[in-house]
Amino acid sequence: MYSSPQTSLFPVCETTMAADTTGERAAILPTHGVSGCTMDTPTITAHPFFQFIDPAPEAVNHEPRIQVTRRSDRSNRTAVLQFVTRRFRKQFQKSQEPYPGGSPTLTPKKSIRKKCSVSERTVDDINIYDVCRIAETKKPCKKRIYYFCGGGWQNPPASQHWLLCAKLARKLDSTTVSIISAPLAPNTPAPKAFPLLYTLYRTLMQSAQDEGVEVILAGDSSGGNIALSLAVEALLRDEVAASGDDAHTPKQPSALMLISPSVDLTRSNPDIENVQALDPLLTPDFIRATAQTWTGEWNEKDSRVSPLFGNILLFKKYGVKVHGVTGSYDILTPDALRFRKKLEQEGVEGSWLEWDKQIHCFPLTFSYHFPEGKEAVRWMVEVLKGE
Repeated sequence: MYSSPQTSLFPVCETTMAADTTGERAAILPTHGVSGCTMDTPTITAHPFFQFIDPAPEAVNHEPRIQVTRRSDRSNRTAVLQFVTRRFRKQFQKSQEPYPGGSPTLTPKKSIRKKCSVSERTVDDINIYDVCRIAETKKPCKKRIYYFCGGGWQNPPASQHWLLCAKLARKLDSTTVSIISAPLAPNTPAPKAFPLLYTLYRTLMQSAQDEGVEVILAGDSSGGNIALSLAVEALLRDEVAASGDDAHTPKQPSALMLISPSVDLTRSNPDIENVQALDPLLTPDFIRATAQTWTGEWNEKDSRVSPLFGNILLFKKYGVKVHGVTGSYDILTPDALRFRKKLEQEGVEGSWLEWDKQIHCFPLTFSYHFPEGKEAVRWMVEVLKGE
């Protein structure tokens, strides 16, 4: 979600990214689209590595492995929240002073430190904040969740993000939840930020492999976009390497957990306009503007910013589960459902919570004791316990 430093009713996130059309990547642009994609619009892949991979068969019958939990109830409190949010939407979307380039230094509130232990470290010039149970600071970590917070690619984590990560750390045994302080646009857009984050990703996954720790990537909104894009890029590069002489198989995350993810920064889905009347928080103009700010000079169909156009089949091949949460009062949901459909078609495993009459990133409202937010977080905890 996108949240301003002054007003953080709940965080909001949106963005748009794309492919590099300059330099050596442009010299090897692919000649075919993404396999297995059955979208209404043409499936164009701007990622150069696709030319090294044979397309998957177009007609493959996969047993459905995406389990969807559907809810349609809405409390009176949540209905009032949505009404108030619509009234103050312009204030929530108000532009803030851009953050400097690089990874911002974060300061969690004292209330977070009362609930959990928080330690800071810097890896590959990116600040990371490890959150775990106070009683487990000296116990070996068996599972690590790397969380990318939403904020339209332009704002650091809000208090709701810290509270969610602290909640997950307290509810999941032997688990550390690590908040990644990703570089922010406009001073560090995707063409600058993504290579830094990809280097970090490889370092963290190698450390996890050396330590025997399972890894889950997670994020909401624009943070979900980054987590998913990193996984798509890593799987693609590993597939290319596997087709050569390199027999080494890098470690992959066991799963992803995506909350209201932004998956297609072209913002071309016609259902965006159809849903806008229901969304009290986001507008088409807002999500297009944040997407353009993040994309920079890249093409907006580049899978590094629009993972919907990536090779989704690789999640199945490498055994990576993809879980997600969506609400129907969210203009990003049509693209998220399109992405979920691709997962189903490719036989990827995962659990999804689809909740009617809920807004963008509604699980974050749990910190204000809204029942749907609390239920959504409980659902996430149960799913993550199985990883």
